Amino acid sequence: MSPVRVSVAGVGLVTALGAGDAALEQIFAGACGITERIHTAGWRAPTRVAAELDREALGGRAPDDPLVPAVVAARAALTAISASRAAIPLVLASTKADLSGLAGAPPGDGFGLHARLADRLVTQLELGGVLACVSAACASGLAALALAARRIATGECERVLVVGVDVLNEFVMAGFGALHALDPQACRPFDASRRGVSLGEGAGAVLLSGVAGESSGVALTGAGGANDAHHALRPSPDGLGLRLAVERALRDACVAAADVDVLHLHGTATPSNDASEARALGDAFGGTTPPAFGSKGQIGHTLGAAGVIESIIACEALRRGVVPRNVGLETPDVDTRLDLTTTPRRLGRARCAVKVAGGFGGVQSALVFEA
Repeated sequence: MSPVRVSVAGVGLVTALGAGDAALEQIFAGACGITERIHTAGWRAPTRVAAELDREALGGRAPDDPLVPAVVAARAALTAISASRAAIPLVLASTKADLSGLAGAPPGDGFGLHARLADRLVTQLELGGVLACVSAACASGLAALALAARRIATGECERVLVVGVDVLNEFVMAGFGALHALDPQACRPFDASRRGVSLGEGAGAVLLSGVAGESSGVALTGAGGANDAHHALRPSPDGLGLRLAVERALRDACVAAADVDVLHLHGTATPSNDASEARALGDAFGGTTPPAFGSKGQIGHTLGAAGVIESIIACEALRRGVVPRNVGLETPDVDTRLDLTTTPRRLGRARCAVKVAGGFGGVQSALVFEA
């Protein structure tokens, strides 16, 4: 546990359900943004649906360039403080960054270079430079938040802006299709009928601060990671990597498993991932888990942006004292120790949340947030 309290000072997000508070209202109301494909309709893929960004939330601009949603989310997070942006560095989380210029992508000079996208974002926002670019598959967002928190805890930075962003791309959609990982319809995490992922796009931004008085009321108090070293694409069936990540995060935060009030899940809706995750969490909590929910059944899998966006949603659950339902879940088909909410549930206590994520290559990550 760090002697410096690393607070969530400001947040911003853009999703298929809109931006900012409007998006959060939709998520907690149980809305679903996974719909018939429109701007990706011409791409060949074994699914009719995706969670495409709301162009209205982007001021009418097309979301092809990840810089567009990243700027919208980042500006919202930065409004929380009046300090000079020139003193705030950026940590960027993304799986593919800007793929323009590559096959199946629009003309451009992105070429999937994360540093290039980060430089553009720093210039647009007049920030103090790029601290790091993180590409750790679908755990990128949590890894980026953990890295930023460590830099604040060690006194290297007073504040860090973490931005997670990914937009839909024909190359990415074709890749998931080739893996037979896409559900032809809206995904159904943890359900007996689940068939795979629904891809989404979006951006999330979290301004972390170690400055006293700069807080939204929630702090990032612990982080943990592991790699199950099982398979390039599938997690270990025993969930060992994720269990270790959760246990390490709790230990880092000096929090007991019994003190956790809510879990925000990774929940990709693939048979192997959901089963492994449920077993890992049942083992980590030594029995029935706290109330648990995920968001990919509503806003799709936003890849490198998912960890940041979903951490914001986890913090919002603490603020509201409510766990929303798992959209798409009708018949749970995983380890019964995972307490999946099928209707909204009010928390008797809302002080501690754990957010988990995993990714290709076996990477597993967990964060602890406390109110």
